[in-house]
Amino acid sequence: MTKTSRNAAVTTPTHSAETIACNDDLLDEILLRLPIKSLIRFKSVSKHWLSLISAPKFALRRNPNPGPASGLFLKRPFRPEFEFLNLDRTSESGATLRSLDFAAGDTFVGVGIVQSCNGLMLCSAQSVEPGDCYVYNPTINRHRIIPPIPPARSGASRTVFGLSLAFDPSKSPHYSVVCVRSCDTRSDQYQLEVYSSETRRWRPSGGSFYVDSPDIRFDRGVFWNGSVHWISIWGESVYFSVEEDRLRPMPMPPIPDDWDAESEYTYFGESGGHLHLIDHIYNPHTPYFDVYELEKDYSGWLVKFRVDFSEFPAEAIRNRKSQPSNLHLHDYVFSLLCVVRSELDEESYLVLQIKGKVIRYYFRTRTFGKICDVEGHRIKEPVRIRDSVLVMLPELPEWHDVHQFIESLASV
Repeated sequence: MTKTSRNAAVTTPTHSAETIACNDDLLDEILLRLPIKSLIRFKSVSKHWLSLISAPKFALRRNPNPGPASGLFLKRPFRPEFEFLNLDRTSESGATLRSLDFAAGDTFVGVGIVQSCNGLMLCSAQSVEPGDCYVYNPTINRHRIIPPIPPARSGASRTVFGLSLAFDPSKSPHYSVVCVRSCDTRSDQYQLEVYSSETRRWRPSGGSFYVDSPDIRFDRGVFWNGSVHWISIWGESVYFSVEEDRLRPMPMPPIPDDWDAESEYTYFGESGGHLHLIDHIYNPHTPYFDVYELEKDYSGWLVKFRVDFSEFPAEAIRNRKSQPSNLHLHDYVFSLLCVVRSELDEESYLVLQIKGKVIRYYFRTRTFGKICDVEGHRIKEPVRIRDSVLVMLPELPEWHDVHQFIESLASV
């Protein structure tokens, strides 16, 4: 090989790399095919790569529709840190359950997750003024403090009943925060304020409204179908369309005859573009419970999945000496953590905890798979889980806060 040919062989790859580096369209196509973890590392290659990967259009093309949860953030009472439960079956990570330094730093001591929504999280911290909050993207470890809620309008109270995050990356790179305030005049009268990440401002939403539901949980809003949803057992459930700036009533399944004043819905949450509800599983004479799904036109709820807990593993049985034919609900010890919907129903599953482990139950095949061991995560008294998760029976795990993690490059 001549000296000239050797130089050509050496310089050709460099020339190709320079061609790619100077062609943003070609570079975009290459970067879009990389895992999100690699993209986060490549942000440090140069300011130009950082600009490309951080662009809202790139984030939308990389994840046009939010995927199913690849993990869960879990928190125990009186503990400041969160733990992360990895649900990704393709992950090569060894430890599935690990301690997580959530938004580490003195600024975020005592941080709490209010709600997770399509890759972003609405959070609050004890170190900031009451009512303040921020939006956090755990994938890229970026946060933005939300400006303080403006002074109460005429007739409105300073009392905030709930904050909810509304974010649909398939429609817009921007998110909204919906604040529900009480009114001084009546206990069943409320007002809405809406913050937009596009304008960086709060705005009032219409006039006051009435909800005849003393038990409605404005602090447990769930975003789905372009709206924030709040449920009530004994009164009216409602949803607020962020785009239309309009509040509407939401239908609910019939209340079971055996419910009392202390009853609550067992699960209410969104996954994969579907809104789910599990109403009541305390009936000892019923060996199953139903997972409902709300129709997108709000015409009603349908039974999407039926879970027969008599098929649960032996570890879920309190007294293994009992005969299977004589088992009732109170003989089982388990807790629901999350409903995870995939594109295929055959791959959709329920995350639950039984004694010593977290498992997934596949709805269609009625099979189980172990996610991880969790020895020692138990308490003696039943605890009510906030947001979309509820613990149901005694001797339950110590987690009292569970939120979905979805990978996202969305800016905050």
